[in-house]
Amino acid sequence: MKTKIFLLLPLLLSIPVSPSFAELDLDQEVLIIPDTHNEKPYIWHVLKSPKDFELVMDYPGATAGKDTAYTFGINRKQGEDISDMHVFITDDDLHAYKHVRPEAAGENYKFVYNAPWAGKYRFEIVFKTPKGWVNLRKDIRIKGERRKEDSEGKEIDEGYGIKVKLIPEKIYSEHVGTVLYEISYQGKPLKELEKIDGLDMQAAAWDEDLKEFIYAIPRQNLGGPEVAVSFVFMRPGKHAIFAEFKHNGKLRKIDMVVDVLEELRVDPNSIENIKPSE
Repeated sequence: MKTKIFLLLPLLLSIPVSPSFAELDLDQEVLIIPDTHNEKPYIWHVLKSPKDFELVMDYPGATAGKDTAYTFGINRKQGEDISDMHVFITDDDLHAYKHVRPEAAGENYKFVYNAPWAGKYRFEIVFKTPKGWVNLRKDIRIKGERRKEDSEGKEIDEGYGIKVKLIPEKIYSEHVGTVLYEISYQGKPLKELEKIDGLDMQAAAWDEDLKEFIYAIPRQNLGGPEVAVSFVFMRPGKHAIFAEFKHNGKLRKIDMVVDVLEELRVDPNSIENIKPSE
């Protein structure tokens, strides 16, 4: 079952509604939020660290506060094609975030990253194969004297406003949870989002123990101002969600923490389910 929201009222007021118009045109202006129990299409099916793939990464002199060149290769079975390569980076307590599209360099890939502070960082290497998504990961300890408290200030983009709504208000593990972003610019709804790989937004999420990582994208890309990204978290607990959108030629980040609850498993023989005998 789907729930339709955000019907554009000015459109309805200015154009007479006929049955053919309602069938053909309204769905183009409606943001659809998935039912919370319709989880299968929103699970990110991915192989995590499969034995057929090996990540080899080189990062000489990685130091916080300095541009560092990273080079990596994927050892794999002959003939196993890979595409759509992403690198997602965070630190061990989920304050830093970076999403990189590395450049191909022969059989390898390369990118530059400037870690904001010293410490341990998680690198999630994500790519597609003919059989589906693969996720390889590596933890790297980056040296340096730059401390987090010196670098933790967030960049503020003047003129942008973000409202975030969770649907449902309480997110449960193993069920669909949707993050609805409403983006404004200079006090007006932003309807001119620039596409990122053909998408209005890209998002990544980790749980607080860095055991669960999810890459998610919106299923509808209407150009704003509302963007809906749905997740199925398999682990309860706190999850950090980082989303990116693009406007005026610049990528802009939205970060938040969601508390994912565990659904109570009620024993059918528990006392609350035992009815008095008649």
